[in-house]
Amino acid sequence: MKGILNQVLEKTRPEENETRKINEISSILNSKVTEQGLEPLIVGSIAKGTNLKGADIDLFIRFDKNINLKEEGLRVARKILPDGKELYAQHPYLRGEIEGIGIDLVPCYTIKDSSKSISAVDRTPFHTKWVNSNIAGREDEVRLTKQFLKGAGAYGANAAVGGFSGYLVEILIIKYGNFEKLIHEISRWRPPLIIQNVENAPESAMMMQDPVDEKRNVSAGVTLKGLGAAILAAKGFLNNPTVDFFFPKNKIRKSKGLVTTVVLPHPGGNEETVLPWLQKQGRKINNAISDFEPIAWNANLGKNCFLVFETASVELPQIVPHKGPAPWEDGALDFLQKYPDATLIGERLEIGKPPRHSKIDGIVLELLPNAKIHPGLIEGAEPVQRVPWLD
Repeated sequence: MKGILNQVLEKTRPEENETRKINEISSILNSKVTEQGLEPLIVGSIAKGTNLKGADIDLFIRFDKNINLKEEGLRVARKILPDGKELYAQHPYLRGEIEGIGIDLVPCYTIKDSSKSISAVDRTPFHTKWVNSNIAGREDEVRLTKQFLKGAGAYGANAAVGGFSGYLVEILIIKYGNFEKLIHEISRWRPPLIIQNVENAPESAMMMQDPVDEKRNVSAGVTLKGLGAAILAAKGFLNNPTVDFFFPKNKIRKSKGLVTTVVLPHPGGNEETVLPWLQKQGRKINNAISDFEPIAWNANLGKNCFLVFETASVELPQIVPHKGPAPWEDGALDFLQKYPDATLIGERLEIGKPPRHSKIDGIVLELLPNAKIHPGLIEGAEPVQRVPWLD
């Protein structure tokens, strides 16, 4: 396994030229912020020395709590990065590029207590400080884990992935010691996974305290799908370690059913806000089309919003089974009075009746009147993906 991990590090560890360029650009940006009479702070993986090749520079500009970050914060940020694009997650920031290096310029408030943040990002400087105090000598272990989760489709806490944030990876490596020990742990995980209980935190697939704020679940962004992808990859890697787990080959998955593409107008906003909404619509449709025996579905964004469904059928027969209650349940007699020809199949009453909608289109349009429905996969829509590293 050591040989495999060394190969991965050669591909993921930043080279000296990249590190030198990052340091030079960071110094220039810091000076520009200081010239505005404000305090700059480089955070994120670059500040911790855990960055993969091609990482962005995350530069925070710290303001007093009486400042409006959306107005004054972005006004100052535009002076530093004039061509930056204004984006929003839970917080406004600018994204740009200098000499091929991505820049995220983020206004935040200066706080003294990490458990009393005002905006969504105010505790990030405390994250950087905590990791730097504990990570020494294990930076490459973090890189290995990040790349492994990336290959599994489980790296990134944004809505598109629902996986592990870089900060969570760093915490896990600090807790378990190195990549190999962590992968063995992950292979044994089962949801709901409670590594550390967080009082009053909403239910989630995974729970672990933020070291700088014990009331915050640092793994709240990990979905069941993201956790499952990590567990599956860990089991597969321990069974047969290969570089493909870190750098999966692009393998085309053939559709296992009939494909229907649903197109919705883009409501505006960025991926972080729009994708959760689109995924909610996908789950809603997938539940509603159960009679068509759904196999899989996928959501992706472009100029429009796309939902792709694979189903065993797209049109129902004239009569379909309609299940009623069991004899001992409330409503059994009412069901029998409504459908006197019903029979008792197993433990439940059942009748055959015409479907409310014989085609998928009718169900989708009832739920989403603005949708456009197309048979097959259309341009802009992405097919359902397979497990990337599986041979």
